[in-house]
Amino acid sequence: MNPAFAQATPRQMQAGDDGYALLLETAGAPLQARLGHAVSLDVERLDRLGNWAFVLGTLRAAGGGRFDYQGTPFAAAAAQGGMSDVYVALLRREPDAGDADQAAAAAPAEAAARDQAGVEGADDGGFPPGGRWTVLDFAIGPGDVAWLGWPQEHAAPRALFGF
Repeated sequence: MNPAFAQATPRQMQAGDDGYALLLETAGAPLQARLGHAVSLDVERLDRLGNWAFVLGTLRAAGGGRFDYQGTPFAAAAAQGGMSDVYVALLRREPDAGDADQAAAAAPAEAAARDQAGVEGADDGGFPPGGRWTVLDFAIGPGDVAWLGWPQEHAAPRALFGF
């Protein structure tokens, strides 16, 4: 079988899975920086494929109710109906110096191709040790599918996003 036609499947992570808390904390950093600690994230999806992760969730007030943008940089847009209660983030693992995946960090398109093909470095189910997870892109309260272009913009595996 030609590996170019194989399709790797993202791993749907659940609370308690190895690496779940780390990914959620990393993905939530831009959210906390812009909205403060009065917001929490009700995670709908946290999927990982190799060195990639995608988080999709609903913004909630600290007490669990609907989040109110009042007092945030997004208050005016929210007052005009321009903000949803969605938050999404794309993460990538950057390997440590000397890591076997160092070449993948230098050539993300090649790493994405390996992830998408399900070969050499694709997700084997275990959480990758070491490295540093970074947020490549995120959207707070998008009014559309803001992540639609992320596979092309970041050379990320399309399967990670469910399309």
